[in-house]
Amino acid sequence: MNKKSIAFQLGIYVLTAVILVNALIVFLNYKHSRDILSKKIEEGAIHQSGLIINEISKKIVNDQEVSRNVANQALYYHAHGDLGKFIEQVVKHNRVMNGLHVRLIQSTDTLLFSSYRNSKGQVDNFQTPQNNSITRFPNLVDSTASIYRGIWSQPFYSAYDSTKLQVSYFLPIPSNDSTMQGIIAGDINLGFLSQAVSNIRIGVSGFAFIVNKNGDFLSHPNPSWILNKNLFHLESKIFDTQHGYYEQLLENGIPGSGTAFPEILNYQKSWFYFAPIPHTEWRVIVVIPTKELYDELDVAFQEIVWISLLGILLTSLIIVLIFNKMLSPLAQVARSIQRFSFGERGRRSKKNEIELLNDSLKELQVQYGTYMKEQNQIRKDKRKYEKDLKSAKEIQRTIVPQDYSFLEKHGEIDLHAILQPAEGIGGDLYDFFFIDEKHLLFTIGDVSGKGIPAALFMAVASTLIKTKSNDLSAMNIVDVVNKALSKENLNQHFLTLFLGVLNLETGALDYCNAAHSYPFLISSKKRAVLLEQTHGLPIGVYSNKTYKSSSIILSKNDQLVFYTDGVTDCKDVSGEMFGMPRLRQFVDSYGTHSPKELTEALLDELMAFKGKAPQADDISVMAIKFNGKYP
Repeated sequence: MNKKSIAFQLGIYVLTAVILVNALIVFLNYKHSRDILSKKIEEGAIHQSGLIINEISKKIVNDQEVSRNVANQALYYHAHGDLGKFIEQVVKHNRVMNGLHVRLIQSTDTLLFSSYRNSKGQVDNFQTPQNNSITRFPNLVDSTASIYRGIWSQPFYSAYDSTKLQVSYFLPIPSNDSTMQGIIAGDINLGFLSQAVSNIRIGVSGFAFIVNKNGDFLSHPNPSWILNKNLFHLESKIFDTQHGYYEQLLENGIPGSGTAFPEILNYQKSWFYFAPIPHTEWRVIVVIPTKELYDELDVAFQEIVWISLLGILLTSLIIVLIFNKMLSPLAQVARSIQRFSFGERGRRSKKNEIELLNDSLKELQVQYGTYMKEQNQIRKDKRKYEKDLKSAKEIQRTIVPQDYSFLEKHGEIDLHAILQPAEGIGGDLYDFFFIDEKHLLFTIGDVSGKGIPAALFMAVASTLIKTKSNDLSAMNIVDVVNKALSKENLNQHFLTLFLGVLNLETGALDYCNAAHSYPFLISSKKRAVLLEQTHGLPIGVYSNKTYKSSSIILSKNDQLVFYTDGVTDCKDVSGEMFGMPRLRQFVDSYGTHSPKELTEALLDELMAFKGKAPQADDISVMAIKFNGKYP
């Protein structure tokens, strides 16, 4: 099977699944239909038995009510000498009753009044002072529990007409002091049972019959069974293994249903339902052959099976056509992936596209394993890089001065600077140190680019500024540093730089601006102005370029503010730049603050303006305030 094409294999699998699912659906549908039909059958049997029960109950209740009325009026009519005539009229006018008998208990004897229908349908009656031949009257004299309710007798054949099967309803005759004065017996001809049952149509071969609680047949399609056979003593093959269970339900008067194999139906399997008849100890049982119940359903089921087989055949043809059309590209894809995985060494003799893909995936797993090893190595290298970057950041922090304590003995000057790289490390720099006792060199610059290359170039430039600052001329220092940087600058980095030399005694400032942003001069007498002089190109690119310088005299409380272009180029989330107008407005507002307050406030202003936008460039700010000659 594995050597076959995927279209062939899928066709077999799908067809098998279709057959199984279709069979399951047909089976479940058949089972569900049988369940519904069974419920309908039971409802129908309940309805049919209800019709029988209603028909019987009407006659039973009528006999009980007539007997009860006679019991209540017997003493009255007897006192007026009309009791015999009274019960004769009652029997004549109640066709259900086969006879009515009254036994009165006197102080000296027992009187019996009786009216009955003879074989010709006429009503006869007699009265006897002592008649011991009527022995079926129960002894209710001492039975106080039966004073106010009647008792049904067992079925018996009439003494006046041996062809009539009947039952009697016995009821005590009470007096005003609640003592029993006699017994009423109302006879009913049970022939109406067979008539009530036969009036109900139950399928083609179905039938119903009546039994008492002991199982004796009171009606049956075979009249010879009446009072001659017992339901509980029939052949064992008629009932299934739940014979005892049905017997218990019948005895207790509980409705139920089951299956049996009746003799009258040649022992074919049948379904039956039984229910108690109110006011009696009788049970009605409805029997329907199972074959009649499910014949139509079985025929429909066979038709569905044949239709399903035809549908499966058509489905198989459609599946073959669809799979051949749809899965042909899969074969091409499988072979393409195999060539991608193995190259020209792939096995092309296999027809099973899944097996081809499986081999290709195994090869890709091997390649993926190699790739993961390389990725792990890359992650290790990245962690090492991050560690080195952290170290570089710490080194950079040591390059730019962080300690201002050496300025404490120089009251002529107040200075503060801030550097915030856009990445872990950056290319901005600032520095300040004393060339001699009274000359302070300070500088701020911005290397082109960001990250590690810019930081390394910045570190070299900072080192050169420290080592080459042996002159008090700003342009000479810049010129020397430019020549030194230009010699080894293979990556063509460049540095914009502002460098100044301040005489703390006189306030004279000699400075050189190598294409750096113009600083602000904040005078105590007027608003901030820009020192808009440029003395040459950025350093580090052209070693033969020369630089110039300018000089100014700072007055007491004058303040200089230096910055890199990361300040003016700072952007918010909409892309708008902070710009020179905002910077000038800020400097005018904070010009009287100390250098530390001014630089920190400017950084806060930039961060608030930027918001959640990423920082595009390094930010450096330095402020210097000249306090005048220190005493």
